[in-house]
Amino acid sequence: MQQKVILVLSGTLILLLGIAWLSGVFDQNPTNIQVPELDIPTDEVTHLMIELPDATLELEKQTDQWYVRQPVDMLADSSTVARTLDDLSTMTLNNRVTSNPERYSIYGIDSTASVVTLTWPSGSETITISRQGRDFASIYVRLDDESDVYSTNGRVTLNQDPERWRNRMVVNTGMGAVTSARVTRQGSSYEVALIDNSWMVDGQAADSLKITSWLRRFSPLNADGFFDDLPAAILSDASYRVDLSTSTNTTVSLQATPAESAVALISGGNQFTYKVFESRLDQLFPELESLLAE
Repeated sequence: MQQKVILVLSGTLILLLGIAWLSGVFDQNPTNIQVPELDIPTDEVTHLMIELPDATLELEKQTDQWYVRQPVDMLADSSTVARTLDDLSTMTLNNRVTSNPERYSIYGIDSTASVVTLTWPSGSETITISRQGRDFASIYVRLDDESDVYSTNGRVTLNQDPERWRNRMVVNTGMGAVTSARVTRQGSSYEVALIDNSWMVDGQAADSLKITSWLRRFSPLNADGFFDDLPAAILSDASYRVDLSTSTNTTVSLQATPAESAVALISGGNQFTYKVFESRLDQLFPELESLLAE
């Protein structure tokens, strides 16, 4: 009987220990644990290595402009980079939640996390960033190769779409700069021109509001993505084209063709093939009748 009681008590103790381990009781911080200060001079950062779960990006700052260097070489999306650096500059470490690697997955410090390495002239910092936190205003992070995982005050949300780190601006004509345009749609074309302060389409009176609304789409025109596997040279004989002439005697050319339930788009000698939603084809290359005055 006594042996049975001992076995029951032992089983209960093991169960309680298991529950305590799962609930994080053993991760509670001793009062003598000093949380390090996260001090990143974001204004001085010149390189970023961002290892997302499904992709790796390398970014470099030259003068005041950020560039993506890998997996492609092009301008970076400045707002995405600035938002990330701003989030990092305001984030502070709150308390240690664990130092046990076997528990990293509980806090998202595993294959679902992202790793950001920031480099500046006098130093660097590597931060493993979880996509979860104790609440909506925090995340869990691990610094460099240290074993400790910390909760934070402040949240860094890394865009998981690699294309969002790339500059999507195709062209920017500027408000009111276009003075004429030639639009080609599947072999037929027409001319839009500003004559004596009035817009005309192939010699017919145009609706100035419709013309203005259309031209605003190019100041700037941002793509919805990229066709990295579709060479720009394929669009050399595209069925849709617009040539915009500006008041500064410059011409902006766009060529497009439907592709993979979307539209492939190139601009001038740009080496990248952009992707826009199929619904934007008629918005960028309108039919003649849609611009005429009623």
